[in-house]
Amino acid sequence: MNPKRHIIIARIIGTLIVLGALLTGLLVWRINYQHPSTNDAMVRANIVGIAPEVSGRIVELHVEDNQYVKQGELLYLIDPRPYQAKLAQAKAELMLAEKEVDAKRASSGSAEKVIEQLEHQFTAAEAEVKRIEAEDEYLHNYLDRIQPLAEKQYVTADQLKQVKSKYAASRAELESVRAKVLSAQSAIDEAKSESRRAVSLIAQVGHVNARIEAARAVVAAAELEVEYCSVRAPFNAYVTNLNTREGEYARAGTQSFALVDDSHWYAVANFKETYLQSIHTGQEAEVFLIAYPGKRYKGVVTGIGWANSPDNAKQQGVLPEVQRTLSWVILASRFQVRIEIPERDPEHPLRMGMTAFVTVLDRPAAIPR
Repeated sequence: MNPKRHIIIARIIGTLIVLGALLTGLLVWRINYQHPSTNDAMVRANIVGIAPEVSGRIVELHVEDNQYVKQGELLYLIDPRPYQAKLAQAKAELMLAEKEVDAKRASSGSAEKVIEQLEHQFTAAEAEVKRIEAEDEYLHNYLDRIQPLAEKQYVTADQLKQVKSKYAASRAELESVRAKVLSAQSAIDEAKSESRRAVSLIAQVGHVNARIEAARAVVAAAELEVEYCSVRAPFNAYVTNLNTREGEYARAGTQSFALVDDSHWYAVANFKETYLQSIHTGQEAEVFLIAYPGKRYKGVVTGIGWANSPDNAKQQGVLPEVQRTLSWVILASRFQVRIEIPERDPEHPLRMGMTAFVTVLDRPAAIPR
């Protein structure tokens, strides 16, 4: 074969190889950066631990492990009798408080009437004092006038004695009426003090009575505790990790099992940081599950992680520990990308923890979020 022909063929083959490498590089770039994908993904759902608001023994259990429950469905019942008794006691105390307040109000009203009567008596006594003082002053002046006349025997001794007797009686009556005035004033002050004490016991502020409102609050709290004895599903979900039966003592705030929220399923995919510039919220994604070969789920990117925990960072006291060695191979960090999966297929149900492959497509999602 002609050597020149060999050279031409070799150059053509070399050119084709270079072009193939370029095309392959462009294809890889398109796949990796325009349609980034990862096999490090997992199906997730929201988990809510079920814990009672009150403590007590479980008397009814209405669910089994892995059972599907609807929102509002009764999960289990805590013995309500202690809380029903507490509610009955709170209602009785409310009735007593209302009766006592009514009695205090009636007593306060009676006290006001008594004060009004005493004030009338005080006014009458003051008027009587003024009348007797005027009469006493007249008798005093009259006695001053007739005493010189008695010395000259123009007035008999009996007449003078009679005037002195009336004056002395007037003085005594004046002292008695003045004592009544002081007594009436003291009685008014005492009645007003009792009235203020009764008003303070009523504990009325405007149109609100503090004692009655406090008793009503206790009743409302007791009613709430009775309601809490019935533990219900907060949403449509699957029961998981149920390890209890009737007779178990449930403690307030202690989780007895969990619910897997069936309203929101999503895949959490770990993407290299070099791919994040090609991933945006609202993009369409394809999710493939190992459990269902050939089944494709459409998803939408709803969030991209903002932080991860470095595996080589250590803290000693207040100072960071920096490694002296340097690895020649630098691995890109991975960040979690959340892809919501709105699609439901009864024949291919989603389960939390399933292994998934995720590909983010370079187009906005056309499915409702």
